[in-house]
Amino acid sequence: MTILVGVSAVTSVAKGFGGFRRLVGSESTALDRVGLPERERQRLSEQMSVPVEQVPHNYGEYFDFLKNKLGIDIYGNQTMMLLYKIDPARVAASVTPIPLEKMVRLFTSADHVMVY
Repeated sequence: MTILVGVSAVTSVAKGFGGFRRLVGSESTALDRVGLPERERQRLSEQMSVPVEQVPHNYGEYFDFLKNKLGIDIYGNQTMMLLYKIDPARVAASVTPIPLEKMVRLFTSADHVMVY
């Protein structure tokens, strides 16, 4: 499975992105600042057969979990990062920036594509 973060969603994986946060150089992303609802954590606990204590508490941790524990590749649209003036070095560690050519290869080689 592969996740591609594209269009304006790249701002959600950029550290310190956004007016005031950009000025103070925050090391968190928007995903780090949004908690996973408790009912979602319970559901994920059941689906993955892990104690709820091991389920991430926010979406940033969830991306880390998906990549590091489940081996899911998470990519970010590098072109959109450039358009939003996001330094690719300032995106979440779980997200690998990729150019358009690699995105095309991902789409053309995929068995299924789901846009969310």
